[in-house]
Amino acid sequence: NDFVNGADLASIVGDAPLVGIYFSAQWCGPCRGFIPKLKEFYELLVAQGTPLPIAFASSDQDEDSFASYFAEMPWHAFKFVDDRIEVLN
Repeated sequence: NDFVNGADLASIVGDAPLVGIYFSAQWCGPCRGFIPKLKEFYELLVAQGTPLPIAFASSDQDEDSFASYFAEMPWHAFKFVDDRIEVLN
């Protein structure tokens, strides 16, 4: 159970040639502006059958901010306060 929805990394990545890790936080204005663009691109790829697994790596300061921001995203997320986020960052 690596991710919020209980999935593990192997099941999310599968055989995808690329994986996106989206480092962001609800308090980041430019990041919030980028979400609609990334979401549109992601949904276009999904519609074309092109896998691009994305995992949200939060820098939010509290779990409520993380949860409300992640609710806007159609992809996966590392659990709030996951040690791997710091390592990957």
